[in-house]
Amino acid sequence: NRNKNVVYRSVVSNLYTNIGVGGTFNALVNAGIVAPCAVLVCPFISASAAGFGDSAWKSPFDTAPALGHPVSLTNFNVSIGGSNVLQSTLNYSYEHFLQQVNLAEQMTSSDFGVSTGLISEDLWRWSKWYFCNVERSAIADKKQPRNVNVTFNNNSSLALDVLIFIFYTDELTIDVETGIVTK
Repeated sequence: NRNKNVVYRSVVSNLYTNIGVGGTFNALVNAGIVAPCAVLVCPFISASAAGFGDSAWKSPFDTAPALGHPVSLTNFNVSIGGSNVLQSTLNYSYEHFLQQVNLAEQMTSSDFGVSTGLISEDLWRWSKWYFCNVERSAIADKKQPRNVNVTFNNNSSLALDVLIFIFYTDELTIDVETGIVTK
């Protein structure tokens, strides 16, 4: 067999700015993504808040985007193809984060860093990443383009900007004799 299949994980991202204090965020984050694996929401204090004048990740005095900001999101949920992934909206905590990441790591190797101790509870409390494993679906459903929606409430006292990453599985085929790569 000359053709070798390569399956890999890739990512797309979106930035949403100036989500007001106490505001509700409900958006179609991606339309038509095939085989989504996970959604990661990284909130930051908005450039419009507190007179910053620019985004946190442009400041030499801020560790963003390596670390987020300790802001609170409530009523968090993700829907794939119109179906909620989580049974109910969550007031997300470190335990929810661990549960979602561990579900993802059951399917693959430990590449998110939780089981290796890279993301401790203290680090999570200072950064507050919101992760949702969306891999649980039938194989036929994974081959179909799906819409990804994210919803939450801004429970912090400042306006927020959020980076939303969608991890998805993709594959390609390599002809080992000629080196031709096809999708």
